[in-house]
Amino acid sequence: MMLLTVLFPMLLLACGAGPDEIAIAIKSENPVMREDGAKIAQNFDDTVVIDALVSVLGDPSEQVRLNAIESLAELDATGAAPALIERLTTDESVKVKRAAADAIGRLVAEEGVPALLAYLATFPADDHEQLAAIWAIGHIGDEGGLDADAKKSAMLALVHIRDTTTDRYVRYNTNAALRTLK
Repeated sequence: MMLLTVLFPMLLLACGAGPDEIAIAIKSENPVMREDGAKIAQNFDDTVVIDALVSVLGDPSEQVRLNAIESLAELDATGAAPALIERLTTDESVKVKRAAADAIGRLVAEEGVPALLAYLATFPADDHEQLAAIWAIGHIGDEGGLDADAKKSAMLALVHIRDTTTDRYVRYNTNAALRTLK
């Protein structure tokens, strides 16, 4: 069994597995198969795969959730934004929340800005864990633009972080995000 779990990712790609096989792997009872399937899924831009990835965002395995989030971002699965926002607001894992914040930014999911701002409010000003959300807000503002209310809220939150942090790296990244808000 150990040999199968080690070779499974290579076999899926080498044997020309299709989207249906990837979706089956993502939904497997075996957590290693789910992890591998969710990781490999980023190579299959197909609704069957995207739906399978969204379905495991609440998986008990943190690694499955992380791999699914990364694959959804790589696939530019903008339709997954609501599920990623839910992970950002409800997941207990710091790593999963950070990955969800990053994915929301990569997908330029403007509807995620309120959740990103709420997430930012949970951190002390010097905490580096907030950097993914700071970047995401800046990237969304730069790539997609924000409506006036969202932009104002984002600017207020970012200015507050910039003015209260004593960490130069947090201040630098906050200023970079502020520069992108149009």
